[in-house]
Amino acid sequence: MFRKKPLALAITLTSLSASPAYSQIEEVIVTATKRPQSMQDVPIAVSAIQEETLDQLGVANFEDYLLQLPNVTAGGSGPGQNTIYIRGVASTTPGLTTAGVAGLAPNVALYLDEQPLAQPGRNLDVYAADLARVEVLSGPQGTLFGASSQAGTVRLITNKPDPSATSANMKMGSAWTKSGEMSNNVEAVVNLPVSESLTLRGVVFVDNQGGYIDNVPGTLNLTQSGRFRPAGTERANGVPVSSGRAGFQSTADLSGVTFLDADNGARAEENFNDAVYSGARLTALWEFSPDWSLTVAHMQQNVEADGVFFADPTVGDLAIQRYENDRL
Repeated sequence: MFRKKPLALAITLTSLSASPAYSQIEEVIVTATKRPQSMQDVPIAVSAIQEETLDQLGVANFEDYLLQLPNVTAGGSGPGQNTIYIRGVASTTPGLTTAGVAGLAPNVALYLDEQPLAQPGRNLDVYAADLARVEVLSGPQGTLFGASSQAGTVRLITNKPDPSATSANMKMGSAWTKSGEMSNNVEAVVNLPVSESLTLRGVVFVDNQGGYIDNVPGTLNLTQSGRFRPAGTERANGVPVSSGRAGFQSTADLSGVTFLDADNGARAEENFNDAVYSGARLTALWEFSPDWSLTVAHMQQNVEADGVFFADPTVGDLAIQRYENDRL
């Protein structure tokens, strides 16, 4: 026999008051068209990275800030020898002497504020110290930035002197590379209003980048040299060198010459491809009337690099043999 029992069901009703919430999008001001404008109003394709993002990402040197930009990459042989690619387009990078004589210029223009930094065949390796933002203008920009901007323009915009307050800050960092050396950097910035009309801003920086490629001991004999081969030398593919292509002078008599193997034992070194960036920048702002002001900046940078940087880490090629003093 079944007995019926009452079942109590408790339902809790909660009054929800919905208040509209709108996410605030920070307005980004750029100077891509030579005047301050909101990035949403600029009638060209422009991307920008603000100072806060640069600090969070630890952006410092040439390759660091290019890696963060859409459709922008860098290629080259190490510090001071890089070329910028926008949408896969860039000029070739021959020797500096050849590029200068031929009048070759990069297809991507690089600017520090309003100063062009293009050199024959490549762009200067500018250290990213005290930057307000990095702007990228994709596509031809010849009207505003000249003939070296067929693929686009990269602009490094620095922080300008601030007459409203005295300020100073310092940034320090360290990094470790697996099976390589430790890297460290320091950057100091001072903003100083000297008078009601004159303000100075200075920055100094040193960045020691540890090496990660080993120059291992080895020898190089005549048959391996691409610079001097007597007739009869057999190449690696088994084809002998003809008399017409032998050595520097095909008619030289080398029968009594003894060739010694090259030995790089004196240059062998672990982690030999280190680099040091150092420099300073001083900017002065003179407001000589309510409507007119003058900004003058001077920057000096030094790059010292040892070793080579074109080993391919994806295939484990971090041990090579070099017989010359590779120093930039």
